Amino acid sequence: MESLLRQLSICNELIGQGAACTAGHIDWLNEFCATFLDFASELKAHLPEVAPKWAAEGGTNIDVETIFLCLTQVVTCITQLERTINIEGAYGHEATPMTRLHFLDRIDWCVRRIYVCLSQLDLQQANGQANSLEDHTFVELMDLALDHLEAFMETLANTTPTNLLCIVEKNELQLGSIVNHIVRHALAFANVALEADKKALSELCETLLSECATFLEDSGELNPGHRKLEALSLERALYGLETYLNEALLHLIFASLVELENTPIRKLRHAPDSELTEQLVHDFDTNMDRIQQIGVLAIAFSQDIKTKTIVRSCLASLESLDACIVPALQSSAQHPHHADILEHHLNEEMLIFRNLIHEIIDSRSLISNYLDMLAESIHMAVKSPPRDHLLIVQMGSVLEEHFRLPVNHSELSDDGKRLHNDFMLILSECLAVVSLSTPVEPKRIVKRLKILYSVLAKLRDAIDKNKYAHDDSSSSVPNGSSRRQFTNATRTLLRSCKSKSKRQRSFVRQRRDYLVPNPQNFSISNSISHQGDLISFQLTEILRIN
Repeated sequence: MESLLRQLSICNELIGQGAACTAGHIDWLNEFCATFLDFASELKAHLPEVAPKWAAEGGTNIDVETIFLCLTQVVTCITQLERTINIEGAYGHEATPMTRLHFLDRIDWCVRRIYVCLSQLDLQQANGQANSLEDHTFVELMDLALDHLEAFMETLANTTPTNLLCIVEKNELQLGSIVNHIVRHALAFANVALEADKKALSELCETLLSECATFLEDSGELNPGHRKLEALSLERALYGLETYLNEALLHLIFASLVELENTPIRKLRHAPDSELTEQLVHDFDTNMDRIQQIGVLAIAFSQDIKTKTIVRSCLASLESLDACIVPALQSSAQHPHHADILEHHLNEEMLIFRNLIHEIIDSRSLISNYLDMLAESIHMAVKSPPRDHLLIVQMGSVLEEHFRLPVNHSELSDDGKRLHNDFMLILSECLAVVSLSTPVEPKRIVKRLKILYSVLAKLRDAIDKNKYAHDDSSSSVPNGSSRRQFTNATRTLLRSCKSKSKRQRSFVRQRRDYLVPNPQNFSISNSISHQGDLISFQLTEILRIN
């Protein structure tokens, strides 16, 4: 541990040198990369020793996850610093002083945070400290609550009424705290959810708290049958909240991705008046808040540590850019290179984020969610203004983007790929009709929307057939039912949780050999080649999380 901390101290000293070096001077960055590479290599070898409980707990140690995040962020910032230094070499140090400091500050924060986390891990190893509920994700808290209820009912079946109070002391008091944390996560999401979903989520949270209060208040009840009914009611409230949150999350993904297309950040460069600029900034901030919550829940639902880490890194980059990207673009006339680099960085991180979200999402759930919105739009088509027609068709472009990823398109059967081509064709027709400047009869719009619905419904059925055929031929999915088998025929997906039982969840796909592509492969444009590229590549390779 002392060797790791000593190497981090050297890295800190090198960061301090970076702010004062001459324009285009990259030797200090190469030296930093070499030192950080040595640190990362040693950390990779010693991580099982400094965090022995992490793997057994399913990757829930907050300090280990923070270290992975900081390692990824350092690599990301090094890549951007290389671009910055290369521009400095061409235009002089005055071209990008703010840019250099921005990325140096982020690297400095990450290195210091790694130092703190390593010290904390050392302390945990010595004292045997466990994670608190605050460190758990929404999904982990749901698993904990349902595991508590399952254990309670199993014990209830084998316990005499006189021993019920002992069960209360062991299980129920902690269950109340878990439920409170679940509600916190749900309300945090509700704050940025679409207006139509906010009220429903709030009501479901109230129902959950009410059922939990009833369950805890009647803890002295000695009637096993009564206690079982209360436990089942609480379990139903938990599932109800999770199911609706899944749907609301998919609604928000559609809305946020369409907003990114309709209001790209580059519009702030050429906003004609202050009133429009203020509205653009407000829309941008709102969408960034939504993307943060989408990312938080995507991390919670994802079952792959690499995916979790890269999503966290994207969110960290977006959060750090949130405070400086708007001023940079508004002053792009005075500092064009600073604005260009930050905008490129934002677009690059957003592209990585979007691709990862599409890899995490279950294709069938995404289609079903869109079909629900499309059906409502068709029903209201005659009364709806043209803008609503355009919006629902633009949301269909999110599905187009989803299946553009090879990992999603390759999972379609031959029939599914044929239907996907039909979907692309009718979607383009719908987009053309709703984008016309001249008024179009609602009947013409409705006709095409109905065809779009029909094609997507068939595509969903084809995905179902392919999935069932795969499940029948695979021995990895157990047969039989479980009390924790929560079924929703149109939206859910079987997901393994930490308990022995199985649970249903939408949003996330189930895949065994799940690999997340290297974020370098998602670059919008090729990074500029120079002598630091090789070291950055080596550093990225050594930081792969195995």
